[in-house]
Amino acid sequence: MAFVDMNNEVDQELEHFIQDWHHDKKSHEIAQQMGRLFFDFIDGLENAKLSSATVRKHLDNCWAIGFLECQYGYHEKFSIKRFEHGDAMHEYEFRRKFSDSDYAMKSYASTWKKLAQFVKTYNSEKIE
Repeated sequence: MAFVDMNNEVDQELEHFIQDWHHDKKSHEIAQQMGRLFFDFIDGLENAKLSSATVRKHLDNCWAIGFLECQYGYHEKFSIKRFEHGDAMHEYEFRRKFSDSDYAMKSYASTWKKLAQFVKTYNSEKIE
């Protein structure tokens, strides 16, 4: 597991972001790696000068994706390949846990697509 420095503001933010995702040491490690990927993704969106509302919506969707991946994804280890395809996963669970509105579902799918585009250019060494 990567060292977490709780005196470091970024590590504190990451731990706060993923706190509801994991239930043991192994899932905590996966959640940390996924959270780092999502933070880098959101940083990229902010650097692309998207509106703060759009960035916030993608951040909220990333939280939901991370939660659903950790709760329903059945992972033995983190793999960036889960995010390369761009098709929204866990739609049934998203509808049940978060929202079944057309707007929310389109937004969730949009985040998956943007995340896939980001992953294609992402340096996987950052999360290994």
